[in-house]
Amino acid sequence: MKKIIFFICSCPLFFFSCSSAKEDASFQKIEYNASTRGYSTQILIQEDTLQNFKNNKEISSLILTKKMKNTLNSFLEEIDVTILDQLKASSEKHQYDGAMYTTIEIVWNGKTYKTVGFDDDNPPKKLNPFLNYLHGLIK
Repeated sequence: MKKIIFFICSCPLFFFSCSSAKEDASFQKIEYNASTRGYSTQILIQEDTLQNFKNNKEISSLILTKKMKNTLNSFLEEIDVTILDQLKASSEKHQYDGAMYTTIEIVWNGKTYKTVGFDDDNPPKKLNPFLNYLHGLIK
């Protein structure tokens, strides 16, 4: 009888630990880089701080709220950061300076994931909602 009671008591703890592990899934760093000859822009998010750079000079910064971080995490969960390197560029204007060459690097649960290069004005469709939100934060 003691074994049955132990088993019944341990089940809720097991489920609790599984649900809390999912809540811990989050980014530690997001880095957006876009550049072309003579011009670059970067958005860097680490911990609770967003920094916006133009030509390697910081032009603004923002302290992220918990709601902002949760929204970013939600977008990244939808994208599935583990497949970032498999997303195909929609166009290739960056190859002849028709658009800025852009990459996104995300550190998610201690692992680094990076996109292939894409045009800043025509990202892979799966990234559009995330990038719209990210750019909205710096406006």
